[in-house]
Amino acid sequence: MPKDFLFEICSEQFVAGFEHVNGSKLKKYFEPYTDSLEEDKLGSHIFKSNGTNDTKIMLAAHIDEIGLMVTGILDGGFLSFTSVGGINAASLVAQDVTVYGKENLFGVIGIKPPHLTEKEEREKPLKLKDLFIDTGFSKEVLEKKVSVGDIAVIKRTPVSLQGSIISSRQLDDKAGIAVMLVVARELKKISHKSNIYYAATAQEETGYRGSTTASYKINPDIGIVLDVGFGLTPEMPPETALLGKGPAVAIGGRFNPKLTKKFIDVCKQYNYNFQYEASPGASGTDTEALQINREGIPCILLSIPLRYMHTSVETIDVKDIETTGKAIARFINEIDNTDLEEILCF
Repeated sequence: MPKDFLFEICSEQFVAGFEHVNGSKLKKYFEPYTDSLEEDKLGSHIFKSNGTNDTKIMLAAHIDEIGLMVTGILDGGFLSFTSVGGINAASLVAQDVTVYGKENLFGVIGIKPPHLTEKEEREKPLKLKDLFIDTGFSKEVLEKKVSVGDIAVIKRTPVSLQGSIISSRQLDDKAGIAVMLVVARELKKISHKSNIYYAATAQEETGYRGSTTASYKINPDIGIVLDVGFGLTPEMPPETALLGKGPAVAIGGRFNPKLTKKFIDVCKQYNYNFQYEASPGASGTDTEALQINREGIPCILLSIPLRYMHTSVETIDVKDIETTGKAIARFINEIDNTDLEEILCF
């Protein structure tokens, strides 16, 4: 299920601030496992599974992706652009793109040939202002099809690598959305007493905006934030999380220590793989909004190991999604049968 979901959803565009255009595509996946859906004014989608007590548990994973925005239509029919969210300009060179104007347009991002590039210029890091989208249209034609402020994304189809490893654009954080889907499926099997909210939050890549409003609206007793973390590659530090070894559990001041310990204990008891992630300061995730919303929300953060973050070839192991989702479902079941005040009391 997670792989099929990811292959379909990652083929659409969900650029931060524009994710509402395709957000309704989540409905067919979550509807069989949830009781209601609410779309808030920022574009977040909140699915709810009703419980039998008053406890509210919120799962949050951001639905938006990084992307590009047109800033100008230039002579010769080239488009200048900027980024929506954090993008390394080097990752855009020689990429195909789709521009979402009055109609969807195909384009490419080229670069000056090395034959014409001075040595000093080659050694400087690329900047977005040095890159342009070429659609092949003349300026006069292009002005009728594209406007400043239109968005664009790298044109990339999800692919399977070996075994359960897949690569795609925007697995940050569609992987977290997929984890929520597994949780919803599992809780249908083992039941739950708490009210469970699955929040696909908007505009995380531009400042945790959707999680701020969604968590204010829900006002949960507990927050479970799902995102991606750095996956090990040869150039990364050896303590970086490994693909296929389960979620990275964040340890740090942003995260409730007893809730975090409870999740770790559940993983150990039921033999779910997990890893540790030291997080001494800001996590760069929706936790930053949830933790200090209203009078404060006790949170844990679980990260799916991911290679090549914020590129069009983000890579994960689908096994980590299944493991994380099943572990969370069991965690919720355990909380339902425990004194919540005892867990949350420092």
